[in-house]
Amino acid sequence: MGSIDRFIPQGSVELARSLHAPPRQRPWGPGDVGALLDGLYPPPGTRPGDRSPLRQQLSSAFLAGVAESQDALMLRPRGSLVADSIATARTLLKNRAARQDDRLWHAFMAGERAGRATAGFEVPAQDAGLKLFIRQPLTESGLGQQALIASVLDRIERHNGTPHAFRYLTGHQAESADTFRASFEAESGQPFTPQAFRAWRLARLAQADAFVNIRVGMSESSAFELSYHVFSGACTPVLFLVWKHAPIKTTLLKDLQNLCDVTYLEFEDADDLDAGLGDFFGRCKRQRVAA
Repeated sequence: MGSIDRFIPQGSVELARSLHAPPRQRPWGPGDVGALLDGLYPPPGTRPGDRSPLRQQLSSAFLAGVAESQDALMLRPRGSLVADSIATARTLLKNRAARQDDRLWHAFMAGERAGRATAGFEVPAQDAGLKLFIRQPLTESGLGQQALIASVLDRIERHNGTPHAFRYLTGHQAESADTFRASFEAESGQPFTPQAFRAWRLARLAQADAFVNIRVGMSESSAFELSYHVFSGACTPVLFLVWKHAPIKTTLLKDLQNLCDVTYLEFEDADDLDAGLGDFFGRCKRQRVAA
């Protein structure tokens, strides 16, 4: 690059060129984030003159400068994104059950959410909306439960757009043990196998701004996905919608508020949920604006 006094203008030109490069053709995944971090922070080399720790500091300083410019564009207080990154790192490190590659992925997703936050700027259409991961019983669900789930999904849909639009990560259709496999194959384009279904679901769960668990009966898979959501480090707000005739009896699913932002709503009929749904989605909106 040459002397330091030439670094800023020349670096700015190179950065401008990179910003006009062709857009990424596919969404980021956990493996992509791991590879990105390996490139940003390579392990110390064995060659004379290798100064890997100094390169790491310079990479971090550059990214902090990007965050500062984003703060200015979003009319946020100076240092907000950098402070958020430190707070997020501390929070994820407290989760000792998570692996480091899980933490990297969820730190990346938290940064993506923070980067989408705006103050007085229009959000691009592809980024608009609260991304909802809705968990419903599948293998243990029959026609009666399917009808009840459909009424709950209808109540959720009535809050779409108030205060913000929804993006359904898992569809908005009541399923049963007889339908969910075909629905998965139609949406994913893959043959159904437990491994493919699990990978597809968890990839969407990693993107969720909110996790909604509709409980109208026993579901081991619901407990599995909830545990992944809490202990893999994402832990965005969780809403339990619990039918009175299927109460939570498992001690480990009760009173989860010390692990995550969890709300429990009990209902007899779907109509009972209106006020609680409004409160929950309103709080999600406020949290996203504050993020």
